[in-house]
Amino acid sequence: MLKRIATYVGFALLWAVIVVVVVCAERLTTKNNKEQLVTTIDITVEGGGNNPVVDGDAISWWLKVHNAHPEGISLEKLDIATIENVVESHTAVAEANVIATYDGCVEIDITQREPIARMRISGYDIYITRDGYLLPARGVTPVHVPVITGDYKPLFGSGYVGYAEDVSRDSIAALEDKIVRLEDEKLPHYKLLIENNKTLRVIKRSSPKKNLFQSEEEYKILQNAYKERLSLAVEAHSKNKRDIREDIAELERKQEETRHLIQGIKSQSDEFKGLIKFIETIERDRFWSAEVVQIIATGGGEIPLQLAIIPRSGRFTVDLGTMENLPNKLQRLRRFYDKGLSNIGWSKYRSISLRYEGQVVCR
Repeated sequence: MLKRIATYVGFALLWAVIVVVVVCAERLTTKNNKEQLVTTIDITVEGGGNNPVVDGDAISWWLKVHNAHPEGISLEKLDIATIENVVESHTAVAEANVIATYDGCVEIDITQREPIARMRISGYDIYITRDGYLLPARGVTPVHVPVITGDYKPLFGSGYVGYAEDVSRDSIAALEDKIVRLEDEKLPHYKLLIENNKTLRVIKRSSPKKNLFQSEEEYKILQNAYKERLSLAVEAHSKNKRDIREDIAELERKQEETRHLIQGIKSQSDEFKGLIKFIETIERDRFWSAEVVQIIATGGGEIPLQLAIIPRSGRFTVDLGTMENLPNKLQRLRRFYDKGLSNIGWSKYRSISLRYEGQVVCR
């Protein structure tokens, strides 16, 4: 019995000690947070591969511009969530995590976006990142990536910042909503068709019946009046039906136009994804990543996207045509490099076309 009592007392004392320690630690932490100022900012930037577009100094400046730099602020007043939001508002930052240490150091760990190409066409000067994010070239550190030129017409506008896929998804969602609204607009017209048919049926059922006390002449007068009324009703029914059908057909035409727009958006989205995939194919190959300096993109939208490249070697342009079988076209070009140009000379041609399957056309 005494042993059990001693055990209970021991547990009670242990919990008492734990409570005292926790309370003291909380008080010390509270006091420290009030008195301890942020004295050190440690910014770590990761990602970006071989093409970093932002560094610690740029992030520190970004925090100052947005009045969120934590230096000199007490730990008690430090707003970590605001700092994270401000850092992540920088277009070159994919993710940010912020923690504060007991001794007044704020650690900011950043994952930056990785550009794989720069688009410089009419009205556009943006970097395309590996994950399809679009960020303005202005305001970030210039990086050496293939430059896209030409008259390519992408789905997104020149001032858009964000994921290219979001543009197509939101655009398609809005158009699908429009199709549903147009379908709803058909309902009153279908009701009018039903009412129109009902009106004609009522008139048809109102044909006169001869009774025992009615003369042939009176009955004939009623029949003639009915025939005239029925003729007018049939004519009105046909006209109303035609008008209503035309209204429905117009709504269906708008729906079909909207579906066509959706298909166009999907096509443009697939073209852009194909362009990114082509750039990644170049990037993964040591030879082509060093050889390709410029990609000329033409068309897009109603006109299929066409690609050409300007290599570092020689003084020629390589026409790749559409994006079909691009890896095979690059393999064919590499063989021509090794077995053709190395013997003929790099300055002989101004144009090389791989547009047609199994052919290399030089001019």
